[in-house]
Amino acid sequence: MRISLLATGGTISTQRGADGATPALGAQALAATARAGGADLVVTARDVLRLSSRNVTPAAMWDLACAVEEEIQGGAEGVVITHGTDTLEETAYALALLVRTSVPVVATGAMRVPGSAGEDGPANLAAAIAVAATPRFAAYGPVVVHQDEIHLARWAAKVHGTRVAAFGSPAAGPAGLVVEGRALSFFGPPPSERLLRACAPDKRVELIWAVAGSDGLMVDAIRDRVDGLVVAGLGGGHVPAPLAEALVRAAGAGVAVVLASRCASPQVLRDTYGGAGGERHLLASGLVSAGALSPVKARLRLLFGLSAGFTAAELFAAEA
Repeated sequence: MRISLLATGGTISTQRGADGATPALGAQALAATARAGGADLVVTARDVLRLSSRNVTPAAMWDLACAVEEEIQGGAEGVVITHGTDTLEETAYALALLVRTSVPVVATGAMRVPGSAGEDGPANLAAAIAVAATPRFAAYGPVVVHQDEIHLARWAAKVHGTRVAAFGSPAAGPAGLVVEGRALSFFGPPPSERLLRACAPDKRVELIWAVAGSDGLMVDAIRDRVDGLVVAGLGGGHVPAPLAEALVRAAGAGVAVVLASRCASPQVLRDTYGGAGGERHLLASGLVSAGALSPVKARLRLLFGLSAGFTAAELFAAEA
């Protein structure tokens, strides 16, 4: 069985220098650290990027998606991606939107710099390879594997900034575990997130975070410079009245405006709260609900979807 390892940088690839840890190790070096068993398992290595994940852009995610497709078409029976943890959840979801996963596609990373006491990169990589070598996980779409847990791209989130157990799925829990080198699933495959058509991103979509006292200053300032906006609303999808007025103005001006919840387990309500800034007012005024999708992933869905010619209503129809 051939597993393709695609390296993009991140902590798992770093080396310490005078200016701190920076990405330095390539795919071949990472492949050599993987403690993956199985005499019939061959891991091939390819460098796609060498970046800290704070510098990964949607355009880079598109390039990575193309590389994953190339590996699958070239005969890889599983694909593992090493990536920095800061934006790992976003890249995993972008891949879920863009890639036809006829084989398992697995993203992983590390929290500790190689050479540190208790470094976690080799174990995470070995677990990721175990999942990539388990054919049934192709149906799950791209997944995140970290600390032996398997997380769906839709729900995966970085929930701690320093601990090695940095990832979780607050709304749903992990989809499975890696135990003694075996990938075990807890439940069946989810519905596909993949867009019916995809292309390189060529739209601008920004994310506005609602907080107590938010007004419309930022929305009004950028309204004429963006194609879409996602607002991370309070609670079940609410915003202060002044911000609501600006969002409605933006929607009326033709901007695709999506309403999400900033909660760790998000869910936008549909028909409970009235008044300016309540979800009834916002959804009746042209905003589109992101449902249970997190704000950062709603932004990616809107960005890639608008670039492919979909409307916001089409993109989030299943979330309404």
